[in-house]
Amino acid sequence: MNKNDQFRKYFEANKELWNDKTDIHIESEFYDNESFLSGRNSLNDIELEYLKDIKGKKVLHLQCHFGQDSISLARMGAEVTATDISDKAIIAARRFNDVCGTDVTFIETDTYNIRNHVFEKFDIVFMSYGVTCWLPNIDSLAEIVVERLKPNGRVICAEFHPMLFTFDFDTDKISYGYYNAHVYEEDVEGTYAQSDGKALRGKEYCWQHSLEELSMPYIKRGVKLSAFREYYYSPYNIFDSMKEVEKGKYVYGDFPYPIPHVYLFEFVKE
Repeated sequence: MNKNDQFRKYFEANKELWNDKTDIHIESEFYDNESFLSGRNSLNDIELEYLKDIKGKKVLHLQCHFGQDSISLARMGAEVTATDISDKAIIAARRFNDVCGTDVTFIETDTYNIRNHVFEKFDIVFMSYGVTCWLPNIDSLAEIVVERLKPNGRVICAEFHPMLFTFDFDTDKISYGYYNAHVYEEDVEGTYAQSDGKALRGKEYCWQHSLEELSMPYIKRGVKLSAFREYYYSPYNIFDSMKEVEKGKYVYGDFPYPIPHVYLFEFVKE
């Protein structure tokens, strides 16, 4: 039995919820799909700094939602394979891929089952913003990712900082642990793209991970940490109590000192 099969009921519940989210997100101002289909690059400066010169590179994009970032990578000249657990999101991604005239290979699978669907090796494995919280076991993720890398291949992960996820965004108080103690069951009302509470209701299941848990599984597999960055803003306005301090830079809460909102790491398989 796969060591992550014990979490299957949580994955299935999350898949159902993300299927429900997909239609809302596609039509939302947050994703601004109209301008994206007209040519806007959906990637942020944070990750673009580490995604230079990717023309002709083979990129595996994990948990791609309905494919905006995957298609953006393809527009930059990469040869992209992208995966997501939501069948509805993958159907939409394939449709937008056709509209944009790109050639991304979109695959419906949860991340732990990638071995059964993706057999190539890649120059880059890319993850961003809301990937690791849906995965109970980062060691399994690192094992799968490192297997999929070519020699000198890179892992690039731009992700919300675990410090940020210790807060209850309704109360602005620290209410969650910093490390992976157990699964969290959350009642969902609306989404970060449409938070009025009327559009969607359900339950989701997620896991918290410390920076040590997020990095050591790669290090112990012999890949070299080539970059580690912390950013004191979010490029997305997705939490309550956020304010825009510069164009496209959002800060949560009202603290006497800035707190990290996003981290980025890059590992290289030598």
